[in-house]
This record gives sequence, C-alpha cells and structure tokens, in this order.
Amino acid sequence: MTRRTFFGGALALPPEVAQQRDMRAGIYVIWYGREPNQEALLSQPYLKGGQIVLQWAGVEPERGKYDFSPIDRELAEISRRRWFTTIQINGNQKPGWLFDAVPHLPEKLSIQISDRQGTLMYWHPNHRDAYLNMLDAFSRYVKSSRYGNSILGLRMNLNAIGTEHLTVPAEYASPDKWKVPAGVAPETIEPWTPKVAASYVRAVVDAYVARFRGLIRIFVRNSIHEEIAAGYRGLFDDGTLSWFHTSSEAEPRSSGVEIQYKRFYESCRSGRTTCYAEPWASAWGHHGGIRDDRWCSPPQWFYWRLLSDLHCGVSYIALYASDLRMAVEGVYRSGDVDYRDTGSYQPEFQEAIRFADRYAGYHAMPEASPGAWVAFRENTVVRAANRMPAERRKLEFQKSDYNFLMERVEPDKTQGLDVVNVGPPEQRFGAWARILPPGGTMRFRLNEPFAASLTGVKAQVNVVYLDEKAGSFEVQAGAERRSRRLQGSGRWQTAQFPFPGGNQLHIRGGGAPVRFHMLEIVRG
Repeated sequence: MTRRTFFGGALALPPEVAQQRDMRAGIYVIWYGREPNQEALLSQPYLKGGQIVLQWAGVEPERGKYDFSPIDRELAEISRRRWFTTIQINGNQKPGWLFDAVPHLPEKLSIQISDRQGTLMYWHPNHRDAYLNMLDAFSRYVKSSRYGNSILGLRMNLNAIGTEHLTVPAEYASPDKWKVPAGVAPETIEPWTPKVAASYVRAVVDAYVARFRGLIRIFVRNSIHEEIAAGYRGLFDDGTLSWFHTSSEAEPRSSGVEIQYKRFYESCRSGRTTCYAEPWASAWGHHGGIRDDRWCSPPQWFYWRLLSDLHCGVSYIALYASDLRMAVEGVYRSGDVDYRDTGSYQPEFQEAIRFADRYAGYHAMPEASPGAWVAFRENTVVRAANRMPAERRKLEFQKSDYNFLMERVEPDKTQGLDVVNVGPPEQRFGAWARILPPGGTMRFRLNEPFAASLTGVKAQVNVVYLDEKAGSFEVQAGAERRSRRLQGSGRWQTAQFPFPGGNQLHIRGGGAPVRFHMLEIVRG
C-alpha cells in the first residue's frame, strides 16, 4: 500500500484504487415517502440512493418475533432503480411489550419519543438485551438478503431515549420516580449516570461490530464521546466502521457540534474512513415541526451546506426531499412556507447539487479528482442563533475557507470576517465572501498530486467574483497572466481562463476592492 500526503493528513490507497471513485459516492435523498410526483423527483440522474427507515416497534411487535419484510419491499425498489441505500431502525417507537419489562417514566424526556407510555430506562439490562437480541436477528436477515449489494450501510442508532439521545435530566436520574413493572428485580435498577450511558453505548457498538463486521458497512453516529470513539480507532482506520451525522449545516450549529465536523475532517477527508451526512434541517430551516434560524437565503444556505460537507470529506451526501423538489420542480412546501419559484431559486439549487455530485468522493483521490477549489469565508461565531448565546456558538476549527485539494496561503491582506450576504440573495454564492483590497494578492497552493495529474492535460481556472462598478483583477499561474475588468452588473460572475499547470496561483487586485466567492481549477 502506498501513502501520499495532502491537505488534511496522510492518505493510504492501493494503487489500483487510486483512480476509481467509489461508485456509491454522491447524492442521496431522504424523507421522500410523502412527496407528490415522487417518480419525477426520484428519477434525477445524479441520485445515487435513498433511505430505508423502520421503527423498532414495527420490527418486533411481540417479544422475540421479528418482521423485517418491509425492508425486502423497499430493497426491491432500490435495486430496480440501481440505487444504494442506508438502513436505519429507529427508536422513536419502542415495542409496547418493553413497558411491561423495563422501568419507565410517564414523562417524555425527548421530542424524539413517540410512545404514549413515556420514556424507557434504556440502561436497564432488559432494554439493552432486547435491543441487542433484535440486532442479532437483523444480522441474520442481512446475511440472507438477496439485495445485499444495494445496501450502502447500516446507521448505528443507539435507540436509548428516542433514537439519538442519551442524557437524563438530574431530577429523573434517581430510580425513585420511575415506574417498575412487576417481576423486575430491584437489584437490576440503578440511577442514571454518564458512566452507565457510556456502558450502554459501548455495548451497542460492540454488538454492531460483532454481528456486522465483514458483512456490511457500519456508520457510527459521530457525536459519541471521544473517550468511547478512541477505543474503536483501529476499526475506523481499517474501514470496518464509518462515520455519519444528521447535523450538516452551512456551518456547525454550536461549539459542541463543531467536534462532529472536525471528526469528519480528520477521519474522512484524510481517507482513513468514509462518512455519510444528512442535513439538520431543510434549506428553509424546517425539521420535525420546528423551524430553525436562517441568516442567508435558502439557495445560499443549501449550497454552503454542500460545500461544508465536501470540505469535511463527506462521500455520501443526503438531501431532504423537500429541498430536492425545489431543484426539480421549483416548489417548496413545508410548515409555514408555500413557495413556488419564478426562475431564480430553482437553477441555483440545481447547480449546487451538480457541483456536490461532481466532487463527492474525490477528496482523497487527487489524481482522479475533476478539480480543486477554495470557497472564501471567515467566521468566528455561528451566525444562526437558534436560541443559543454567542458564547456557545464560538468556533475553534471551522472558521476559515472551505477547500478541496487547494488552499489559500495565509496570512494575506484579504478581509473575510463579517463579509456576508454579498450580492443578490437569489444567487447561491454570497452567504460569505472575501474582499481583496486594491493592490492586494491572494496566493494559492494546489495539492501536489492533483497538480501533477494535470501535466499534459487541458485545465481551466474559474474565478467567481461580484461584478461591481469599479475594479479589476489579474490571475497569474506560472508565466501566464490574465486580467478581468469589472463591468458593474451587480451580480456574481465567473471569469474563465486556461490553466497552464503548476501548483501555485495568484490573484492580484487592481485599483478598487473586489469581492470573491471561489477559485476553482477544473480538469478537462
């Protein structure tokens, strides 16, 4: 196995794989079951797959009796479309019989709980053993499935409180307030602590590894505690385990969530393992009956969320069906929004998807990547408040540009902080930008294997800039110099020049400030 170095860390790839992108990498669609005109929506050529979602209550309606037949029906359709899919067994609805075997509260400790009986004591042995027994049955089903090649991987749900949550409020940590069913031995009941939560998480991870290792890809939710994740580092490095999250946004939601993006960047962008990402909410902010804050337009939020995923090394990028519908039909309907496009948003959503589809999966394959780019931004405090104080929204890691096989060489004299909402809101680019001052220079360094792969190959420089009333800029690569004078359209434009090769490039400003969104080198 050869090792290569590139921005983000070391890369290990067998030579015979180095030129081949994973055929499953690209765009996935989720939550499409209730969308109208479903066939038109799902027939987009860039879609690589979808999702299969079941509830534990439906899988195990009676204790020890399992029904995975809905998966068969959906896998047959996935196979017909020549798609791939994730499979997730959620815990919003737990089997009703568990409430006769496990201590529980009448209160619902999470919005993810759909059971009218309340919240189960997930760390109790009866709950844990029931979940692990279900996974054992599920593994036997997967082994016997004739559609196994259509499964991208399994989402490792913890199914503790609801599907994702683990923490019990202090007032409910003691067993005193929990209802104990007849026959449950008192010595099996213990208070909730972070330690018992961690023990439960390890039991679930161990069960997935024991039952599915070597059988199918296992996606681990990347919010698990670092002390737990460290114990499985080797399994991530050898490809047994991959990461996923449902928290993708234009930038991390908070300081606490930022660790998830960093985990993708360090483990996935480096090529050590792969990752799958779903958005936290739609481009308009809708999810689970809630609408989140948005500080930029929907096409800008949608596009920059995709850039963030590519920057972090996400290979499998999921879209809400409601956002995909905007790209396909020009219609968005959810919650309090009923929007029908007049031709401004729809093409921006389409182009954002095409851009993400073109690059997804190439972050660790510089010799084969269709291009390299830097999207300019700078931010130190997450702009979307979402009911959180600024202190909780300070960023430490994802503060600067998003990039892909190329980087802006810092420091320079450009301004990026608070350069936001630039240009027409219907264009996807201007959520962030950088300002190049008169006479200033931006310097760029390409990933060396990518640059070397362009030898003897035609390539093009794309510079996305805001076409204001004054100003000019010059692009220099090697001995080649090309210039562009602004014309004052007030819109984002793309200047295109031949790229002569090399691993460095400069942009120099003229007599007035110029706002830039992206520099891209495109192969071919």
